[in-house]
Amino acid sequence: AGLTADFREGGGLPEGLQLAGVEPEVVQDEDGTWSLLMPPDDSVCLTMSLGYDHGISPWTLEDDGKLHSYTLIIALRLDNLPTTGLPLYNGGHAALAAGNAKPAEAVQIFKNGGVGALGQCGTAETAVKPGRFTWIVVTRKPGELITFVNGRRCAEVKLEAKTKADGKKASEPNTAFAIDPKQCALLPATGPGGSDASEREACGVAVKYVALRIQTWNSDDKVREELLKIRNTDEFADDREDFREALADQLSLQPLYGKPPPVWLHPTFCAAFADHCIEGTGLDGAGSSHTSLEFFALALKRMLSNRSLTALFGSSLSHADWQTCNALLLAVDEAKKLAHRFAQSLQNGHGRMFLSQLTGALGKLKVGELKLVPSSLMGTPILFVVERTLKDRCRFTVVCTEPQLLAYHDAKAEPPKLRYRTCLVLDGVKWARATDEAFWGLAWYVSTVANGKLKPDQLLYEVLLSFLVDRPLDE
Repeated sequence: AGLTADFREGGGLPEGLQLAGVEPEVVQDEDGTWSLLMPPDDSVCLTMSLGYDHGISPWTLEDDGKLHSYTLIIALRLDNLPTTGLPLYNGGHAALAAGNAKPAEAVQIFKNGGVGALGQCGTAETAVKPGRFTWIVVTRKPGELITFVNGRRCAEVKLEAKTKADGKKASEPNTAFAIDPKQCALLPATGPGGSDASEREACGVAVKYVALRIQTWNSDDKVREELLKIRNTDEFADDREDFREALADQLSLQPLYGKPPPVWLHPTFCAAFADHCIEGTGLDGAGSSHTSLEFFALALKRMLSNRSLTALFGSSLSHADWQTCNALLLAVDEAKKLAHRFAQSLQNGHGRMFLSQLTGALGKLKVGELKLVPSSLMGTPILFVVERTLKDRCRFTVVCTEPQLLAYHDAKAEPPKLRYRTCLVLDGVKWARATDEAFWGLAWYVSTVANGKLKPDQLLYEVLLSFLVDRPLDE
């Protein structure tokens, strides 16, 4: 029971799947199979409208008239990865996103190729690669949604019961991504002015296969077994090619420099592995947070994409650990761009453009996502971590590793040592305050000033952070 649309033999849209407003365009690919080209007009999307003929009845639906347990299969090709995120579906009609300034949460393809939702982008080695067809499987059951890419587990998304205003869990289950069988849009647009308004056109999307099953494929083996029945033999050659490319890919600084220096001469490499030997020599890279983030992002990407490391640490690291590392990589990759802009703003003394880009990026954060914001304090690089935990709340963290600036951080005496926490975490911060442009304007000023009526560290900890939590930090 369910819906199947297989375009590989040149067929059209089956009953129950519509492409309203335009004539479907099915074209032949290089391998001789056919695929449906998604039109560049973002107002057009695939819409499922299912009934009794597809096995949909009141007995298969929940009280809200939706499917809470299902398996969705989509085989698609992207010419380019999205720059912000390409929504696959949210479970409802496209109008839910098109008519709303704040689009509904969607299962999406992230800018790094991960497939997931609610800030969970899966593991690096399962990322979607542009230029070739990818088989995406999404399974949902009460409390959990799991994505698979080419038969390999990608993202695990927990669908916890929503929290009430008093902080207690609601008794109703989380209905996020439950499918309305009468009007579920696939590859919807967010409408004019939305962050994904032109993503589908820029990505160049072609669809080869779409299927919806009202049963949940409950295991990795079941997913691989079912995909083996419907995938072409030639498509497995792409997986083998990916493996060969991964083996041939060495740790290189080529992505960072046209003529890369030896890796052991890179300041960040020296700081990571020989910090006790290079202090004060000029190789420690002091004050160059953008250089450190560039190197760290490159090294982390290589590590997470290396299958031999997966086998080496597989027994000690769970899938959730790899998934968390990939989410961190995505955040670091975005932070390095902000770090370059921050460095430029300090150099020319004009922070307006940097602040505009920063507040714009924070405004696009969805629940479960985070942003790393580079800054400095008295010439020492520090980092702000802004994680949106609820629609109107976030977690704000200050990361500082300079001992002389840790007086406001928690400390623990272990004679003869005094240990300070390098992270100061503020929970329950109002989202409106964390995105206030005046707050970030003063934060930028603190990063540029050396001394004044109040020292920079006093301005940061006693004024700015107290503003966030609406009380003095020592209370």
